[in-house]
Amino acid sequence: MRLPHHLVRSASGIYHFRLKVPATLHAAIGLRVVKVSLRTRDATVAHVYAHALSLRYAQAFAVGREPAMPKPPPLADLLASLDTKDVRRYELDLDPATRALTRMRTDGSAADNAAALEALKVVYSQPLPVAAPNRPARKGTGMTLEAAMARYEKSEVPGLKGNTWSQRQRAFKSFIDTMGAQTKVADIERSTAAAWGTDLIGDARTKTTAGNMVSHVAQLFEALIAWGEIAQNTVKGVVVVKKKEKDLRRKAGFEWEPFELDALQRIYDPANLVKTRTEHVRWAAMIGLYTGARVGEVAQLFLRDFITEGDIPCLCFRADSDGQTQKTEASERVIPLHPDLIRLGLLERVELLRTEGHERLFPDMRIDSKAGTGNAISKGFGYYLDRLGIQPRRENGIVGFHSLRKTVVQTLQASNLSAERRRAYVGHELGERDVHAVNYMRLWRPKELAELFPGLPWGQWLALDAIKELLKS
Repeated sequence: MRLPHHLVRSASGIYHFRLKVPATLHAAIGLRVVKVSLRTRDATVAHVYAHALSLRYAQAFAVGREPAMPKPPPLADLLASLDTKDVRRYELDLDPATRALTRMRTDGSAADNAAALEALKVVYSQPLPVAAPNRPARKGTGMTLEAAMARYEKSEVPGLKGNTWSQRQRAFKSFIDTMGAQTKVADIERSTAAAWGTDLIGDARTKTTAGNMVSHVAQLFEALIAWGEIAQNTVKGVVVVKKKEKDLRRKAGFEWEPFELDALQRIYDPANLVKTRTEHVRWAAMIGLYTGARVGEVAQLFLRDFITEGDIPCLCFRADSDGQTQKTEASERVIPLHPDLIRLGLLERVELLRTEGHERLFPDMRIDSKAGTGNAISKGFGYYLDRLGIQPRRENGIVGFHSLRKTVVQTLQASNLSAERRRAYVGHELGERDVHAVNYMRLWRPKELAELFPGLPWGQWLALDAIKELLKS
């Protein structure tokens, strides 16, 4: 006899009934999963219990959605309707209108019949452990999708980065084009949202891109929950990129590639570097090569971020000035300036800009682009690589300014210095489980981080004096 899927058996041999509550009734019922001990080790009795409980919960859930749904028939009527002739296994017949049990068939044996009848008597005499089944669901104002997006933009957007908001707007537009601007947010079901997510993947987008768009729209629904318009997020998780999929994507080469030595030598050849045309791209390329900093961190540097600790010139990556942001808390750091950057005239540039009354390292460059703080540098450096013909080694690989960060990390990896010190230098977060580092260690001092410099051997082949003259021009 095959056990119903709602029937589970514990290690002690006791059978339990387990059933998931429909998501639309979580708020009204107060439960996500119903689990009831059937208090029997008899598989036959447990089998009937599970079928009968399934029916009663189905009826209860139906009542939760539709108050006019009729109640199950009395136990006497059920027992009178049992027909045990010419039957070889348990089967249940349901009324198509009420979903109530109208007939139960056994294998025909006296023992089986008796067990079934006894089970029915017990099951239908027990109350259902459902909390507040008639409690009304929370009602919103009937807000439309268009109105929700307008309110979201006014209340939630001010704290977002420009590029993040641009991506979110594109996701919102796709969602509203599919659902309709005047659709009420409370009427958007998960199945409809899931269909939109599936269509995104098939519309010349990768699953990763589709997952990101779903995450953006899910933020709108989180706000709707906070506003009291809906009870649950019907969009969240309709497209999820699993870790295994991410690993496969990484193995397929969908990631940033570091620069090999021959590519670096071409990029920093003074005869080629002049082709960058703009000083912010030239200087950013040099700072990125020696710090491994993110492009946004370099682009948003203020002159006040250049300080001295003791006798060590330092560079602060922080977010305490207008236009500055940081990816994580660990991104805020103070690192020593590499002697090569000083030799290239970086501090001379800082002092000159200060005397001219400027505040930023790149005063003529925009950092308020919707595409991100470092968009001007990213684009300029990308065009420069294209002119040099520097392409990724893998078909799906990516090269750009971020490749400098990966180059620095992998080059320092070959040194004898600790991973903790390398992370502190480039602003990577420590693992949450690393209690020793997270809860007990202090911040690394610039003098200690300066011991990393021998691990960045660029000065062995860079034409520093020629590059310095180019940077001056």
